[in-house]
Amino acid sequence: MSVQRLEVLRPIAGPDFLETEKDFFESARYCATRILGCWHIKMSRPFTHGTETYRECLWCGMHRRFDVRIWKSTGRFYPAPIRRR
Repeated sequence: MSVQRLEVLRPIAGPDFLETEKDFFESARYCATRILGCWHIKMSRPFTHGTETYRECLWCGMHRRFDVRIWKSTGRFYPAPIRRR
């Protein structure tokens, strides 16, 4: 008698693929927002809150990290954190 082996196939979309896809869509969303959304032309002076220094867009309220050593904004824009009581 022949014995048949049951092989379990590995899913095609594994965790690595999903992470790559997530990064792609996050980058695409960021680019679309930068083109179609607020251009963050009017920025506030640097503020330091705790250990974080940032500048804020005066039109939409998005934040961007600020490096005091080189006196320039760095990184991407991010929304202000929501603090709940």
